[in-house]
Amino acid sequence: MNTRTLLSVDEFERLPEPEEGGGYELDEGDPVYVSPNSFEQAEIIQRIYAPLKAWAQTNNRGLVAADTWFELASGVVRAPDVAYVPRERIANLDPKHALKVVPALAVEVLSTYNTAREMSRKIQQYRDAGIELIWVVDPDKCEVDVYSSLPLRTLRQGDSLSDDKILPGFSVPLSVVFEPVR
Repeated sequence: MNTRTLLSVDEFERLPEPEEGGGYELDEGDPVYVSPNSFEQAEIIQRIYAPLKAWAQTNNRGLVAADTWFELASGVVRAPDVAYVPRERIANLDPKHALKVVPALAVEVLSTYNTAREMSRKIQQYRDAGIELIWVVDPDKCEVDVYSSLPLRTLRQGDSLSDDKILPGFSVPLSVVFEPVR
């Protein structure tokens, strides 16, 4: 019989860094290896993060974080590529540990290592935690799947990343997000 030892969030945070780079997330007590971002992923993340951060700093709208641990449920810690937490949700956050707050937006930029099962599980955990808006960015297809209270939508060239309810006044054209990386 195979017996697993599930980690608490405190135990998880004390794991050593992986020798091969990257990091870990915690999936119902199981540490899950997350590969380091490719240069292409890093560029796309930056093209979303920078304008979102500038938008959030306008009128002190909230916190924008990249690759930061969020404790979404007991035994579940995820690090979206980009996350936005509205100002009214921010209170007593400990920046040295997994943030105990639910973002309004989580962004995942796919890599060749992501599996459909893994992403489906992560999206479900985001939704179960109460994240209202999820963008899954696919660099190979130059598309973004948008999960929200509306039916699933796919954005393509000519569209923009925006959401009037969660991110009023914020917009970034996909032509900017998917500009070729040189």
